[in-house]
Amino acid sequence: MNPSTTPPKTEPVDEDMVEQANPGHGIPSQDPSAGAQVALSPEEAERKRLGLDKPIAAQFADYMVGLARFDLGNSLWTGQPVMKEIAIRFPVSLQVAIMATLIAILISVPLGILSAVYRDTWIDYVVRILAVSGLAIPSFWLGMLMIMALLAWKDWLPPIGYVSIFTDPVASLQTTLMPALSVGYRYAAIATRMMRSSLLEVLREDYIRTARAKGLFQSLVVRRHALRNALLPVVTVMPSSVTLVSGVTAEAGACSSRSRR
Repeated sequence: MNPSTTPPKTEPVDEDMVEQANPGHGIPSQDPSAGAQVALSPEEAERKRLGLDKPIAAQFADYMVGLARFDLGNSLWTGQPVMKEIAIRFPVSLQVAIMATLIAILISVPLGILSAVYRDTWIDYVVRILAVSGLAIPSFWLGMLMIMALLAWKDWLPPIGYVSIFTDPVASLQTTLMPALSVGYRYAAIATRMMRSSLLEVLREDYIRTARAKGLFQSLVVRRHALRNALLPVVTVMPSSVTLVSGVTAEAGACSSRSRR
């Protein structure tokens, strides 16, 4: 072998390939068998505390067992158990959800009736624009606009914090009314479109034409005959908004860890 020949260069190791070959962690572990006991690095200690040093199947099994026991681990944000964080925030989310549902019903039912009765008129066009706007505008952005509008026009900001409605109803409404309005407007847009389409479908039925042929006024036909059947889809769907809005409490669970003591 010619000594002047340079040894071949080795290709650098791709860290992404190493991480894929060792699922659950991407940091190479130390080998204590090479000598004395080697202390764990902070990364390895944290990985072991979170259970990420186990195989993926074992991590999933631990998670499912904890889920069956309502043990969602500890929050990475506060360090407290996730179920405790959910219990703290659940009353707020439930109150906002109920208020948003009531606001959505109060807005959507009258607007849906007007849009269906005055179909293809300027009233229908205005209601449909409001409904499409409610679907397009994010609730959090609408809430910020409401706060900025109150600050610019009335030089007033809603109080920060939460007060139970059983302790002080006025203070509780001051803190939850604007979130309920911003969330309720979005669900009102969905319910308005549903109410309009449902009422238009009912107004084409034979018994509605029979009621009109008897000489009943349009208001009586809509109120006594059409509205009852048209409300069925809306009443069926609207309670689901309580579940959707209350799902905000799952945000605490998104920051959880499967910490094992």
